[in-house]
Amino acid sequence: MIPVLTAEQRELRNVVRALLDTPEAVRIRERHACAAPGEEIDVRPVHRLLGERGLLAVSWPHEYGGGGRTAVEAAIVHEEIVRSGLPDLSYVVSICYVGDFLLTAAGEALRAAYLPLLASGEINACTLYSEPGAGSDLGALAGRAEPVGGGYRLHATKVHAQATRYADHALVAARIGERGEAKHDGITLFWVPLHAPGVRVEQVMGLDDHPYSRVELDGVEVPADHVIGPPGQGWPLLNAALTVERTGFEAHLKTRSWLEAVARRARRTGLAEDPLVADRLAALEVEVTAGGVLAWEMVGKQARREVDHVGSAMSKWYNTELGTPIARLALEVEGPAGVLNGRYPGEPGPGRAEQFLRQSPGLTLSAGTSEIMLYAISTGHLRVHAEQGGPSALDDPHAGFRRRLAGFLAGGGSGWAALSGANVVRLTLPPPAGGLGGRLGESLTAAEEMGKVLLRHPWAGTVALAEAVAADGPDSPWWPLVCAVADGKCSVAVTADLTGQRDALELTPADGGFVLTGTAECVPLADDADLLLVVATTASGPRFALVDRTAPGVSVDPRPDVSDGRLCRVVFDAAPVAAGEVLWSPGEPGGRDLLTRLWLRQAGHLLGVAQRALDLALAHTRRRRQFDAAIATFQHVSFRMAALATRLHAARRLLHRLADDHDHTRPDHRRAACALALVAELAADTTTDALHLHGASGLTGSAEVQRHYRTAAVEGLLFGSPRALRSVASPSGTTPARRPCES
Repeated sequence: MIPVLTAEQRELRNVVRALLDTPEAVRIRERHACAAPGEEIDVRPVHRLLGERGLLAVSWPHEYGGGGRTAVEAAIVHEEIVRSGLPDLSYVVSICYVGDFLLTAAGEALRAAYLPLLASGEINACTLYSEPGAGSDLGALAGRAEPVGGGYRLHATKVHAQATRYADHALVAARIGERGEAKHDGITLFWVPLHAPGVRVEQVMGLDDHPYSRVELDGVEVPADHVIGPPGQGWPLLNAALTVERTGFEAHLKTRSWLEAVARRARRTGLAEDPLVADRLAALEVEVTAGGVLAWEMVGKQARREVDHVGSAMSKWYNTELGTPIARLALEVEGPAGVLNGRYPGEPGPGRAEQFLRQSPGLTLSAGTSEIMLYAISTGHLRVHAEQGGPSALDDPHAGFRRRLAGFLAGGGSGWAALSGANVVRLTLPPPAGGLGGRLGESLTAAEEMGKVLLRHPWAGTVALAEAVAADGPDSPWWPLVCAVADGKCSVAVTADLTGQRDALELTPADGGFVLTGTAECVPLADDADLLLVVATTASGPRFALVDRTAPGVSVDPRPDVSDGRLCRVVFDAAPVAAGEVLWSPGEPGGRDLLTRLWLRQAGHLLGVAQRALDLALAHTRRRRQFDAAIATFQHVSFRMAALATRLHAARRLLHRLADDHDHTRPDHRRAACALALVAELAADTTTDALHLHGASGLTGSAEVQRHYRTAAVEGLLFGSPRALRSVASPSGTTPARRPCES
């Protein structure tokens, strides 16, 4: 999911796309498509083609050969390189990693001398960090830099380097002097020519298509003006360089292209019609979309020159972990042929399942392992070592509203009248009807805060219906309903399963209107609502219908559920329904709008249920001491919570992005259904783990966490099971929708 592009950005994309379809680029792409594993294709001619127009380093200033744009435009260029099927490793390392770092950290003389050459594609660069005894722990570097007259002499062995075959220079980390009390003492970054005497590069075949290199630096002389930053103080710069590499954007582009290839293959072979395959495609598609939201947000921060260590760690962990499940699905779709070396016949972009199988493990290792990312999240965001205070704040455009609403709910403002008086009900309704005209994103924040306190009421369905019918304006016959909702005088309970797969309700014509017959088995809070919104079968297909709860022929039987709430069995025995009370079909614009708003709010509510459970688990594991330490500091415990926190953050950012799209009249009915399915399963995972982390104390009747565990189970099924919701995105879904991975 990319940001809304400006006209200039769309034009840039078209220009880059045209350049990458020139004969020279096509020739290199075709050579890459039939290359043997381990064969590194020379893409420098394409880089020079882009560099001639200032597009290779499009975000760099003009004086350094760039295009004077931002990181967003650089991401567009990168996206088009991946889309074209060209290998992107050399571009990523030389331009995105090394070049961007030199731009911010190198001295003016070094920038002026080398950045124009990198931007034009005349030279390439790589990084040389890891050593046999120093991988993720770069503080253990053994490589030495001896001061000599006018510079330094480097002695180091670097391993697991990539993009070295066509590289001319390298960014090298080595230590000046002996290691002091602080393990990072003396670490310095050097700009080293790889064709200098004393450099020996040995190619090492690897699992991936791109070979690794072992690079020996035996007395390589480097002038003093090729030191980047103050000598001996390279550790902060190295951390900054790694943060640049950890946006997750590269991994997002790869996993998205992989999933698109798998989806195309599934459609070509007919497997996309298999419900199990369609369900997994839809589940992975919404996760890749969520990862894209995180990655593009990191790109935006780079464009603003903001450093977000926690956000980048979250984005990298989330996006890189998607590679393996996509590779496994590719193998299932392709079958035995998928393990043969080669590419999909006629496919642009990445090839067979065997490629994904070989490439996916490297995603979680490059630029810091998944474990390093989880450590950064657990210490930087969850603060597992702190005895007091909550997690650090993450991006939240509605933070002020969230605080005010949380305070209101904590003060006992949970009834319908109280919510109406606090303007929660009228928040997003149009001002002419007495509403405040707020954004759907604010409403999602309200839903999440209500989920945290386990507040269940018909608010989500009531407001979603009012918003949907309000689209026709004050002349609509439903406008009085909108006004009544805004005034807190009308509430609507919604049939639990709106996918049309369980409740068998039928509308038949009678006396100028209709009668409704059948049973709705699980309608939350139907005994409290004024109106009931159902989906019933008519001669023209399924339609939404509104029924007065007190109408003749309507009987409501409340039944307790496992969460200590109630679901009602509603029997309709020829209940009268006026012709004007029969609304859209679920597939019509009004019906899709209603469902989208309802699903997003329910997802927000479940997110709050899950977030509170994680907050409780974090607080408990900080207090609970075993083996003379708080169990929150145990690596398995802290990493488990960090992974959940990241998944919750990704889901939250996805929901708000979908809400923003909806506010700007780009509703995505299919993705809203899949997003609710994603959050329903995430809430189940989070509350289960939170309960486990409480130990036996979490099972007691007074433990708040077990209430969240039970509530997640109920709320996650109210509007369809996750699989039923994802079926909306499949070719056989209940409403027309794009197939996964198509835009």
